[in-house]
Amino acid sequence: MKQMLFWQRLDCPGLEQAEIETGAGLSLSASGSLLHADTGASLRYRMQLDHHGRLSHAHIDVSAPEPRQLTLQHTESGRWLVNGQAQPAWDGCRELDLQSCGLTNAFPIRRLKLGIGDSVELSMLFVRLPSLTPAICPQRYTRLPDHDGMPCYRYESPGFAADIIVDEQGFTLHYSDFLQRLPDSGRD
Repeated sequence: MKQMLFWQRLDCPGLEQAEIETGAGLSLSASGSLLHADTGASLRYRMQLDHHGRLSHAHIDVSAPEPRQLTLQHTESGRWLVNGQAQPAWDGCRELDLQSCGLTNAFPIRRLKLGIGDSVELSMLFVRLPSLTPAICPQRYTRLPDHDGMPCYRYESPGFAADIIVDEQGFTLHYSDFLQRLPDSGRD
């Protein structure tokens, strides 16, 4: 199933759009663009998740404030390749989170399907913008009671916490005072 999602930043000027195609199991292909005033980032991304909902490939192309590219591949054996170079220190990390991106929090949420009160800590490969600097970052997701009939999760990382409300597919609707999804009515 193909769909187009749009998010607006709430804390500063910024927009993101993503074209998503879901497939067998939890497989997903996404391509999108992101423009955020706080980081000065203007970028395009492509991401591919396997049928288990794990990232297999991502390419991020920043055009501003300074052009740069990052290609990430996560092999079936669990090895990360960054711009084609193996990163053995990251072998225990299984997830990707792109800073200020409305899409990437959906990856673990869709895969884990936590019950209310359940919590899990994950080792994430967190990519900072606009530098495209990847680093390992612990993140915790805790399933909260529904908010207005929609699933809600508490997201925590060192020095940051937020509540994320998602749709029935696990895609972000509202991310505390950080971003919100725009309604899709009236779009083709």
